[in-house]
Amino acid sequence: MNAASTSKAWVNASQVIGKTIATTLKGLQQEVSSRTYRASNELRNASLYVLRGQRSGRRYRVPFTRQTYTASAPGEAPANRTGIFRLSWGTHVRVEKHGKTFRAIAAIESNVRAGKYLLGDLLEQGTKRMAPRPYKQAIRDRAEPAIKSLYKNIYKK
Repeated sequence: MNAASTSKAWVNASQVIGKTIATTLKGLQQEVSSRTYRASNELRNASLYVLRGQRSGRRYRVPFTRQTYTASAPGEAPANRTGIFRLSWGTHVRVEKHGKTFRAIAAIESNVRAGKYLLGDLLEQGTKRMAPRPYKQAIRDRAEPAIKSLYKNIYKK
C-alpha cells in the first residue's frame, strides 16, 4: 500500500466513525426524550392519584344547591370539589444537549388561577386565611419509583 491509499483509508474510517457517533447520539437523544415524556406522564398520573378521594376537613354546602362536600383539612392535599384543578395538569418535556451530556426535564404544570395567582401555589403555600394544603411533595414521592425505573433501563440501539 502506498501513502495515498493509506491516507484515503484513514479518512474513510474517520468518516464512518463520525457518522456512527452522530447516529448513536441522535438515537440516544431520542431515547432520553422518550423516557422523559414517560416520566412526565408518571408525574401526571401521580397528580391524579394524590388529588383524588375524600378529605377530612370541614363540610360546606355547594353554592346554589342543597349538596355538601368535605373540604381538606390543613396539611392534607386539596379537596376535589369540581375537578377543575385536578384535571388541569399538563405535561412538559425538554431535553437539552450540552456537549456530551443531556439534561432532561420532565414536569407537569397547572395554569388554573385564583385571581392573579396560580391556584396551585396558593394551595401549596397557604394564605393569611388558609393553612397550606401541600400536595407537590406527595406527587413527587408517588412518581419517583416509576421514574427511577424508567431511567435505570439500559439503552439499546
